[in-house]
Amino acid sequence: MNIKKNILNVVMAIALLAYSIPVSVNATEADYSNLIVSPAEKPSEGGALQILEKSGQKTICDQSGKSIQLRGMCTHGLQWFPGTINNNAFAALSNDWGSNVIRLAMYVTENGYNNDPIGMKEKVIKGVDFAIANNMYVIVDWHMITPGDPNAAEYSAAKAFFEEISSLYPNNPNIIYELCNEPNGEAPGVTADANGWIKVKNYAEPIIKMLRDKGNKNLVIVGSPYWSHRTDLAADNPVIDSADNTAYAAHFSAGSDYPTTDDTDRRKVMTSIKYALNHGVAVFVSEWTLAEAGGMIESGGLYYDYADNWLDFFSKNNISWCAWSICNNNYTSSSLVPYEMCKTNETSLDPGDDQLWSPNEISPAGEYYRARIKGITYNPIDRKKVDFTTNLFDFDDDTTQGFGINRDSFVKSVMLSNENKALKLNGLSASNDISDYNFWGNARLSAEASGLYKDIKDAENLTMDVITATPATVSIAVVPQSYYHSWIDPKNAVQVVPEDFKLQQDGSYKATLTISSEDSPNLKAIASDSKDSILTDIVLIVGSTTSAISIDNIAVSGTHTIVDQPIVHSPIGTPTIPSDFEDSTRNGWDWDKNSGVKGSLTIEEANNSKAMSWYVQYPKVKPSDLWTASPHIRLIKAKATPVANNYLTFDLYLNPISASKGSILIYLVTESPELGYWAMASEKYNIPLTNLNQVEKTTDGLYHYKVNFDLRKIDGDKVILPNTNLDPLTLVFYDVNCDFDGKMYIDNIKFSNDITQ
Repeated sequence: MNIKKNILNVVMAIALLAYSIPVSVNATEADYSNLIVSPAEKPSEGGALQILEKSGQKTICDQSGKSIQLRGMCTHGLQWFPGTINNNAFAALSNDWGSNVIRLAMYVTENGYNNDPIGMKEKVIKGVDFAIANNMYVIVDWHMITPGDPNAAEYSAAKAFFEEISSLYPNNPNIIYELCNEPNGEAPGVTADANGWIKVKNYAEPIIKMLRDKGNKNLVIVGSPYWSHRTDLAADNPVIDSADNTAYAAHFSAGSDYPTTDDTDRRKVMTSIKYALNHGVAVFVSEWTLAEAGGMIESGGLYYDYADNWLDFFSKNNISWCAWSICNNNYTSSSLVPYEMCKTNETSLDPGDDQLWSPNEISPAGEYYRARIKGITYNPIDRKKVDFTTNLFDFDDDTTQGFGINRDSFVKSVMLSNENKALKLNGLSASNDISDYNFWGNARLSAEASGLYKDIKDAENLTMDVITATPATVSIAVVPQSYYHSWIDPKNAVQVVPEDFKLQQDGSYKATLTISSEDSPNLKAIASDSKDSILTDIVLIVGSTTSAISIDNIAVSGTHTIVDQPIVHSPIGTPTIPSDFEDSTRNGWDWDKNSGVKGSLTIEEANNSKAMSWYVQYPKVKPSDLWTASPHIRLIKAKATPVANNYLTFDLYLNPISASKGSILIYLVTESPELGYWAMASEKYNIPLTNLNQVEKTTDGLYHYKVNFDLRKIDGDKVILPNTNLDPLTLVFYDVNCDFDGKMYIDNIKFSNDITQ
């Protein structure tokens, strides 16, 4: 049991490495002079925000008229990640990350506000309250994406929404209103030109007038056309705002929207921002990511150098920003470590009462965002090094756990017992040498009867709690033992002195004694031996100025160096539908970037045919984001058009190690640009695991399902035509409280009118 736990710790550590390797190299800090900046000014000092002219440019200023830069994080969609809205998370962002702003991404469509107006509004209100309580500005974001025109019927509630929020928080200096996230061309959309901007302006002005008429002078942010890439268009025709307190949103992805020195092409985001600043309007970068932009999904690597260039530009021009996003899904831009099968557990969106996410709970993107928000030097942790602690003895079973007086002990009178779930040593009056080196005459204890069998590879220290009735001096030398490393003399004993002891609630005193591998050469020998790092016994040589002490929580700790284990797939082959895998390739199928399962995809025999297979073990403790935790396989560049067919069909085979509860729900998704980068089959294919005994089995013992999706039934009333290219195409095998552990096989993926063949 303990060995399995240690192995799991190593596997989990490997995951951190596999998840974290960036594509681009770390940025060189010296390249940019404006990355190290002062801590962000908080609302308690900055007060109400205003736009003023400084050095010929409009910029955001605090209540005293001093320039202020807001730096912080965006939430992901509150409909998908409501757990982000908690006080501990907001406190961590404000205090540990140094954020002075947080952006609440309240999606309107995509199962957001329109689906649950009361629930979504409550989440926003809680977020505003937490932001105010934790001394941050807060952006209330009407997060519109599809359709792309803020005047569309889907967004008709915007004015009423902002009127209600502003009535709850009249002229509150912490609040910023973002009226339309990313106007774009998705039908009915807006064009990336002056005409498109006029549509946005005509939408925004009545809402701004309503806010001003009610006495709200708050900063307002208005999105710009082409997914908020074109602030230059707003500069040519600014909105009418009686308070003159409107900024224009610019959004970018560091891996797609590169910094530029070209000041002529206004279609480039940085050029557009420069044009806007030079033509009299303020810009607020309310959303940006360290990753690439790929339709609605961010993927690929992390682009530190480009991001440094961007942020240096922002600091030079006092442009405020929020990074995307404080989340724990499998997007590379997410700030917290996600779930990935057999590798990492997801970081909780609630960091706990200490209001801190540890370094290993923060993703590589989050680590970068945190440093840049704080304005400090970016020093990434070495994700090939993972700290560990392995418990050896805790005495919680009310026994001495195999400890006794060693047969070579010079002092035989010590009595050992378990008292208060600790190892009690009575009769130490004859074992009283507390010096560093003259410890050989003291009592020797050993755990040879314990059945100890613990792997201590890479251990650097051995620690234990020493408990006494009154503060004392206790000196302990240690000789760990393994099969091949039976004895090397301790270099010295290690002391805890009266000043080290702390009074406990039960009236006792406790100190922690730490023995290094330099103090105990045998610890070093065992921990560094790749062939014999299993601890089988431990000898403690104990001296004390008091006749009775207790010892508890004996443990080793150190740092593992992680070696990435490559995953070997079958050849990917040429993307094609139908996919029958008979050429021993994957026919272009691969893991989606956001899949929580990313093991080997191999071509194997199933039902006397070649099929693509993978192993999946659905987690017992369910992560909050089961969508990205589940397996996603994806096909791209196959020119997947259904022609005259109404269905997508395939054979699925299951070979479970265990499967007794819950179900697997299969989704069909396309990110086709022709369908607005996201369309999903309305009907999902359900596989209940409670009735496997009723399912047809093949001659090779596999459970067989003929899966089909009706392409005439697509969410959102979207229509797939015979010539619609469905690339990229994704199948998601969603976890519905299931316990499936085993292999899946997929074969004969095709468009068809016959769902039986």
